[in-house]
Formats: sequence, structure tokens, C-alpha cells
Amino acid sequence: MKKRILFFEPNETLSSALIEQLVINKNFEVIQASNLDNIIYEIKRSPFHLLIIGLDRGAFSLSSVKKFILEMQITNKILFMGDFNADKGAYSGGSLDKYHFIEKPFKVQKFMKKIDFILAKISGSLDITHTIGPFVFFPEKRVMIVDNKTKIELTEKEAGILICLLGTDEEIVDRDTILKQVWNYNPSVTTHTLETHIYRLRQKLEIDKSIPRLIISKGGGFKINRV
Repeated sequence: MKKRILFFEPNETLSSALIEQLVINKNFEVIQASNLDNIIYEIKRSPFHLLIIGLDRGAFSLSSVKKFILEMQITNKILFMGDFNADKGAYSGGSLDKYHFIEKPFKVQKFMKKIDFILAKISGSLDITHTIGPFVFFPEKRVMIVDNKTKIELTEKEAGILICLLGTDEEIVDRDTILKQVWNYNPSVTTHTLETHIYRLRQKLEIDKSIPRLIISKGGGFKINRV
């Protein structure tokens, strides 16, 4: 399963170059945010393993961005890229567990190693969540909380199906796309396998299995019901 990264860098030239390197050198799915408000939109829309946020000495200083993060209650791990000597107070006040830093300018190899280090540390993290109606999904822990009280354990494939449905830009995801992403292009896996996993998910999560609230069958594929 690809690691999902939400990326924002105010310098468009640097942003394009770094995203290209992430896609070429690593098996990452990178979503580019256009501004800070767009970061909030993307986080609410689907879960991410890591946020990467570029800073400058103007509107996107470390102090102003961290204030925004606290106000918006963003809980994801974050890698800040910037000149931290220009904003020492904001740097010293950060959580070493949640916030990570890389000084500009940096070499691409150092950038990649930093990301690998962070992703290795957050494996199994509890703070990546996604809320859909009465469901709260913890993808890294493979747990679903239903109606704020019932904790349900998910298998790796069940969690992978949910991540796939949440992470796509398409409202409806066809069966082949889910099979390719969750089962990593395994030619021996059939649509029957997928249907079985969807059935088991509904057995676990739904009050009335005949009226699914979370995963909807539509147009030859499946989608998440976000209402």
C-alpha cells in the first residue's frame, strides 16, 4: 500500500521539483495542496500518513503556520521545510514527536531520508483518523469506532479497501482499481475475493446489512457514503 503524503510549498518551482522527486524515487501517493485552507479540505476528505509544509519569511512563517495548525486542530505528523533561524521561538516550542524539521536549502537525498525516518516512526500511530458520519477510521491501527462507542478490529485488506475508497479523486471506484491497489496487482485475485471482503466489512460495521451506511455499491464499483 502506497504511503499518502499531503504536500504544500509556497514556492511553485521548488514544489514541482520536490513532488517530482517524491514520485520518481519513492512509492508515494502525493497530493499537492494549493494553500493552508486546502490542507484542511484534503485532510477532511481522506487520511494521510504525513504532511509536508514549506515555509517562508512572509505569510508562511513557522510561527504563523503552527498557529494555524493549532487552531485547526491538525493532528498529523508534519515535516516543516524552512529557515528556522528566522523563527527560533516557534521552532523551540514544537513537539519533537509530532513536528519534524529540515533546513532549507537541503539535498534531495537528505530530504528522502528524513521522510523515510518519519514514516518508519509513525507506523502504528493512533493520530491519523478519518470521520465519516457515525464512523471514525484509524487506518494505521486498522480500527473503526462506530457511533462513538463500538470498537471494531479490521484486517489489513479491509483497512486497505477503505483507504483506497477514501483516497481516490473519483466518487465511484471500480473493482479493478481496488484489486490493483489493495492486492498489489496480484493476477490470482478475483473480483469474488473483493466482494467477499466488502461483505465481511458490512457484516462488521452495519446495523442493517441490507442498507449499508458506509460502503455503497454503485455503477459497477464502490464508493464511500460521506453523508
